[in-house]
Amino acid sequence: MEALDPMKVSVLMPVYNKAPFVREAVESVLHGTYTDIEVVAVDDASTDDSLAVLRAITDPRLRIVELKENSGPGGAANAGLDACRGEYIVRLDADDIAVPERIAMQVAFMDAHPEIGASGGRVRLFGSTDQVWRFPLDPDDCAAQLLFGVPVSQGASILRRSVIEAHGLRYDPAWPRVGEDWLFWCRLGAVSRMANMDQVLIEYRRGPQNISHGRDKLADHEVILREVFRFFSIELGDKELDLHLMCLRLFRHPPRPRQLRALRNWLVALVRQNQHSGPFPREAFERKVEAVWDGLFFPLADRSPRAAWAHMRLSGSWPKDRLRYLAGALFARNKSRA
Repeated sequence: MEALDPMKVSVLMPVYNKAPFVREAVESVLHGTYTDIEVVAVDDASTDDSLAVLRAITDPRLRIVELKENSGPGGAANAGLDACRGEYIVRLDADDIAVPERIAMQVAFMDAHPEIGASGGRVRLFGSTDQVWRFPLDPDDCAAQLLFGVPVSQGASILRRSVIEAHGLRYDPAWPRVGEDWLFWCRLGAVSRMANMDQVLIEYRRGPQNISHGRDKLADHEVILREVFRFFSIELGDKELDLHLMCLRLFRHPPRPRQLRALRNWLVALVRQNQHSGPFPREAFERKVEAVWDGLFFPLADRSPRAAWAHMRLSGSWPKDRLRYLAGALFARNKSRA
């Protein structure tokens, strides 16, 4: 068999039951400004017309990998990683849209930063939600993010295939089907650097077709956090798990003032452990921890004004805007009880 010519970029797109959206997703990259690409669409045994929609696209740059059994997002991604031939692998979900200049911008960024193994950018949401997600720009800040969330949007990412293959990076079949991207970034972050561009790269469609739609977010994050902390060899008991879920603004019960002192102590312990033998860049990790703590005030005020007051007391500062917000939260709570 004649070998296929390599190209600069492989666009990897796992597909499962995305028939209403997948043509638009594929065409968003085929019609983009960067043309030296292939699109590797992995149909994960869809039960709708996704495969028929893909087969109807006649552009020769599209290759379809058909899985006989559903293997989940990680398994489909692994099949795609095995099939991709480009120097770079660009990820795009089958219900999202790449902006026309996305691949050109990302290739230029990666060419200019050979030390970076993966990067991404901003994500603009549309559908049921309209907002922009931003991610850390600096590699140290990306590394410091790994205990608190994904440092790079998977659907807006570009991977250096040489790094992926040199270290045999793949998704573990034992990982949960939601949050597998976070665990993959932990693996990649252990062998290479990550960064983000300060531009919107994709339009992310929010709605019932998302794999996380309607799921128990707190339960999913319990599983993910245990895996993340195990990866970094950081002890995480049940009490610490509940405290760290609060860092992600996930609350099992209405927060109480005494929990805020325990949370503050937990974050201090993480900083001290990282100073002693931790895997994260020290200054970036300390900035991240302080930002997590500071950002909790408003979610706390919405759930428990007393907990928010404890947060201010432990922070040792009394900004006027926060005092006004807390007064409004107390007024609204008393009014609802009247």
